[in-house]
Amino acid sequence: MSAAPPTSRGSDAPGSVLNTLAAHGAIVRTRRGQSVSLSVDGAETVYVVRTGTLMLRVAFPEDLRQVISLLYPGDVFRSAFAPPAASARLSAVSPGEALRFRWAAFGDLAAKTPDIDRFYKEAVAKQTARAAIHMAAVGRFDCRQRVATFLLELALRTGVRSPSGGLDFQIPLNRTEVADYLGLNADTLSRTMSRLRASGVVSHPERNRGLVRDISELAALTPAAPSLMALFGGTETSA
Repeated sequence: MSAAPPTSRGSDAPGSVLNTLAAHGAIVRTRRGQSVSLSVDGAETVYVVRTGTLMLRVAFPEDLRQVISLLYPGDVFRSAFAPPAASARLSAVSPGEALRFRWAAFGDLAAKTPDIDRFYKEAVAKQTARAAIHMAAVGRFDCRQRVATFLLELALRTGVRSPSGGLDFQIPLNRTEVADYLGLNADTLSRTMSRLRASGVVSHPERNRGLVRDISELAALTPAAPSLMALFGGTETSA
């Protein structure tokens, strides 16, 4: 038995919730590399990702930098989530669209609308779980396991079935960004990706695309697979 590829993930938020939010929030359309303001007029801000992917990067003294989180459709970012006393930057790594709110207004809306309150709490809970998996991967996994964890998350979260029966997914980050996210040297990342391609576990038909022939083969390379499968619902099996 092997894990069956899920269908396209898109946003986890119900359409009715996103429609309600869209009626109250400001629409921010992004292009790759565009910075997204962490606050508006000094007020705490909330973003709800509708399409595309956002990246949170922080910089510390002595030119230390780290990509600490990726935000997919259905994710929520609150400016208070950024680490204090660090230079944080939120930017788009693919074209997309987000809804922007002042936190005070979003909080009032959630208090009056149970579905929005539930959506926010569930989104934050899932993102917290993903952050825990990522910290474990960076802190304890070897190079191949880190890369496999990253690719499996992308495949489960954003992948679509390919005509060949595999799972086709976007890799929105460039090599330097992926290396920062995984805490790896860029050359080490390249060698690891080359070995995965040579083994047939994953192919790279285009620079920003990945193709997984059998999701179970990729899952077997990371100890985080059971957690990721449960988190993203990729636990179906087929003969």
